[in-house]
Amino acid sequence: MLLGELAALTAAALWGLTSVFFFSVAAQRIGALRVNLFRLPLGWVMLGLTLLTTGSKLTTDPTSLALLAASGIVGLALGDLAYFATLRRIGPRLTVLLQSLAPLFATGFGVVLLDEVPGPLAGVGIALTLGGVVWVVRERPDAARPAGHHTSGVVLGVLAALCQGLGLVLSKMGMAGGLGPWPASWLRMSFATAALWIGAAVAGRLRDLALRPSLRAAWLQVVGGAALGPFLGASLSLVAAQLAEVGVAATLMATTPIIVIPLVVHTERYRPTWRAVAGTVLAVAGIALLFAR
Repeated sequence: MLLGELAALTAAALWGLTSVFFFSVAAQRIGALRVNLFRLPLGWVMLGLTLLTTGSKLTTDPTSLALLAASGIVGLALGDLAYFATLRRIGPRLTVLLQSLAPLFATGFGVVLLDEVPGPLAGVGIALTLGGVVWVVRERPDAARPAGHHTSGVVLGVLAALCQGLGLVLSKMGMAGGLGPWPASWLRMSFATAALWIGAAVAGRLRDLALRPSLRAAWLQVVGGAALGPFLGASLSLVAAQLAEVGVAATLMATTPIIVIPLVVHTERYRPTWRAVAGTVLAVAGIALLFAR
């Protein structure tokens, strides 16, 4: 069974649900900074309680621990900071478009660091899937793209994609010592959470976290988003990285923009255009190749 590929698609679906129904609502109520700093600690607590309940081991060798620490800091902390900075500079459409580079970086790092060279059929599947995602994302311009900072936004967007791709590969290397995806995800999230909060403190941003009454209204969205995103989604991404080639796993996890289409049809009464339908068909054909190879 292609459990790694299924885990990757499930992670993409969970991230789509999180972005539409949870974090987007929470960010409007309490701001992106609070959402970004609260979601990882909440996911970390949920993972920790799960590990305590199941009695999973957390011990690993120093090399694997260092790799997981690097994965968390690079993939979750630096990658997320660059991602949100990109959103502010060039808007969501171009940001998501640049995130389509993450599977290419993951594939490249996988070849260099893991000796995972995709076969011809996998290469065609990756190309079709990413082509479909890019086709859909480029469908509509942003309603109000922030002015200026275009070059720095593009650089940050590429950096975010590079961090995500490298973080996934480092995670797989860190699990090579025998640690399972769920404990590995907890360790990875521990270092990422510490890095984010230390970075916010050094930058003097913690004073912006003063709790407001609006937090009560957004608490359900923050907790629900943490459960689906950092807890389940991030853990399943490591299941995918462990059981599948990282390039294939990263490509399948990049299909969130495709998965979001039926969600926004329901929530925003959005009517898919022929371009969105064609891109979806293209991506689905690529997914089918990745599963059939």
